[in-house]
Amino acid sequence: MQEIVVFSALLSGINFTWYNEPKKWSINQTNINVHTDGNTDFWRKTHYGFERDNGHFYYQSLHGDKSFTVAVNIRGKYNTLYDQGGLMLRTDENNWIKCGVEYVDGQQFASVVVTVNGWSDWSVVSIKAPEVLKLRAKREKEAVHIDFAEGEDGDFKMMRLAYLPVTDRSRAMMVGIMCASPNNATQGFDISFEHLNIAVDPNTNGSERRFFRSCLRYHKMNYTLYNSLPNTCEPSKDASTHLCERHVATIHEQFRLLFLLLNRPFLLDFVSPNRKFRYP
Repeated sequence: MQEIVVFSALLSGINFTWYNEPKKWSINQTNINVHTDGNTDFWRKTHYGFERDNGHFYYQSLHGDKSFTVAVNIRGKYNTLYDQGGLMLRTDENNWIKCGVEYVDGQQFASVVVTVNGWSDWSVVSIKAPEVLKLRAKREKEAVHIDFAEGEDGDFKMMRLAYLPVTDRSRAMMVGIMCASPNNATQGFDISFEHLNIAVDPNTNGSERRFFRSCLRYHKMNYTLYNSLPNTCEPSKDASTHLCERHVATIHEQFRLLFLLLNRPFLLDFVSPNRKFRYP
């Protein structure tokens, strides 16, 4: 018997926390689905004069001075002025970045708001209302590099290189997805976040690796490579390995989410005394 130990990627809520939890939301293995509450936003002072810190933010806490990359795909049914959703990086209410889609004057924009020391600035890029917007933010020390791509097959383009100071290295950096509907009259909108991926830099210290692994659940799965698979499997040329393509593909799909989360190529090895079988 060959024992294979794997990680199963979680989006089941372990180690994630809501800041301003919405009334309606759900989660499964790949998606976080939210219906926003009205009169919600993240903004500090600039131009409009008001301060709001009541948008929806679903996050993990990472060590404050470590590097990481966070990525997600978003699909939203934006319908009211300033409806928005995307990624957020935050140390406190006065220092944060949000990026994603914002709906302005009937049009979608790729949007970034950078707030430092309690003052927000806002930049936008016109987009063609794609069904899916892919977002990626990479944080290295006090710099955050933000990219976006339109559509499932779109190429990433740089949207912003921003400064986000580490005001207190003992404080955590909160990282995750955000959405909001600032308009008072809105009934909110539906938005889905797909394949959220938070990857700590591999050069980070051991405590950071342990924290990231805590976002995964261990599953131990035993595969007997001898005469254990259904009779429908045709023996391979190496008769010691009875593993048909269909069963390998099934296993491949079961573990696909793990490798999306880790942002690594998928390679699953089955080892027998005489042969190593790799898929794909």
